Amino acid sequence: MKIADYLRQYKLNLKKSLGQNFLTNMEIAKKIIENANIQTGETVLEIGPGAGTITELLIKKGANVVAVEIDKRLTPILDRFNEFENFKIYYQDFLKFDMKLLGENFKVVSNIPYSITGMIVKKILFSKFSTAVLMVQKEVGDRLLAKPGEDRSFLTVVVQTFTDIEKVLHVSKGNFVPPPQVDSVVLKFTRKEKIYEKYNIEEFWSFVSKCFEKKRKTLLNNLKGFVKNLDCFSEFDLKLRPQQLSNDNFLKLFEKYKGCK
Repeated sequence: MKIADYLRQYKLNLKKSLGQNFLTNMEIAKKIIENANIQTGETVLEIGPGAGTITELLIKKGANVVAVEIDKRLTPILDRFNEFENFKIYYQDFLKFDMKLLGENFKVVSNIPYSITGMIVKKILFSKFSTAVLMVQKEVGDRLLAKPGEDRSFLTVVVQTFTDIEKVLHVSKGNFVPPPQVDSVVLKFTRKEKIYEKYNIEEFWSFVSKCFEKKRKTLLNNLKGFVKNLDCFSEFDLKLRPQQLSNDNFLKLFEKYKGCK
C-alpha cells in the first residue's frame, strides 16, 4: 500500500509542526539503507519512522530495529510491523529518549524532522553510535560539510572533528508527501573512535559553541567572554573569525584552553 493510501485510510493529516514529510521513493530508501552497510542482528535506531518506508527495509535486512515516533496517530500504520521480532517502537519525543537502551555500536538510519536537526545530531553525537545515515535539509547539509572560511557553524566543527562526514545522496523535494519547500541530502557520519577516546565531546561542544557565540566577531572577542588568561593563546591568530579556523586548530585551541583554566 502506498503512503497516500495509508493516510487516506486512517484519515490522517500530517503536521507541519512535527516536520512530517514522508519519503515515498523506495529506490531512495534502498540507497539510504545500502550506505548504512547493515549486518544481520545489528541494532539500528530510526527516528521518526513515519509511515514505515525505511522501517520496512531495515526489518527485511535483519536489523534489530528500534523506532522512536512522537505521533501516536501513526500507530495503526506502524502496527503492521509488530509481527516481527526484530522490531520495537517507542511512542515518545526522541529528544527525551534514553539512548542507553540501545547499548553500544548501534547505527542510526533516519529521515529526521528538519526543524530540530541540530538537537537530534547532538543527541546522536553524545551517544555510543557507530554510524549514522541521516536525511537533512540541503542547506543544513551544505553547512555541515563546509570547509574553513565557508559558512560554518559550531555544529560543523564538532561534527567534522568527531566523525567522518560525507554526502551520499541528493534528494529532490518531489520524493516526499507532502513535498517540503526545499531539497534534501543524505549524509553519512562515521564515528572517529580515537578522537572520542582522547577528547570529551561534551566539553568540546561547550567550548566551540562559546567560540561561535558571536559568529561575526573575532576569536579574540569571543574568547574574552569566558577566558581569563588570553596569553595562553599567543601562538594562535585570534583576529580570525571562528568559521575561518580549521578543525585541527580548534582541537589545539581547546587543548590550550583546558591547560590554562
